[in-house]
Amino acid sequence: MANRKIPQPESTDDDRDPYAVRSIEHLLTLFDGGHFLTELMPEHRELLQKMQDHNEEFGHKGAKGSFTLSVSYELGGAGDLGMQVAKDFKGPKRPPSHAHAFVDRQGQLTLYSPMMKRMHSGVRDVTPHDPETGEVRDVD
Repeated sequence: MANRKIPQPESTDDDRDPYAVRSIEHLLTLFDGGHFLTELMPEHRELLQKMQDHNEEFGHKGAKGSFTLSVSYELGGAGDLGMQVAKDFKGPKRPPSHAHAFVDRQGQLTLYSPMMKRMHSGVRDVTPHDPETGEVRDVD
């Protein structure tokens, strides 16, 4: 049996390459000469502040926010890599405004309560009563 040579893994220079991008933070510093990353955190802080303001004004329901970070790549024929980055911040939405009114018997919108209408419809007839004094007589 012939001695077979076991292939050795290729040595990589990644550990020694001073230009290797090893973290997301380092990757994000490549865009817009580093301005992209420096603008990201203040916008993130602004989102959190909007959520706190919403919480104080409307309560904790609906105090939601998010941000999306998208990195796109396009590999060229010579091993060159084109990159694009986009960020999208979405703050909490203002809750819908509320109002109350009533609908009358004709189907019209009104601010006057139908219950109030019944209460103020005039003096109800109470019989038997004394027509001169208005005193209610006891009924036996």
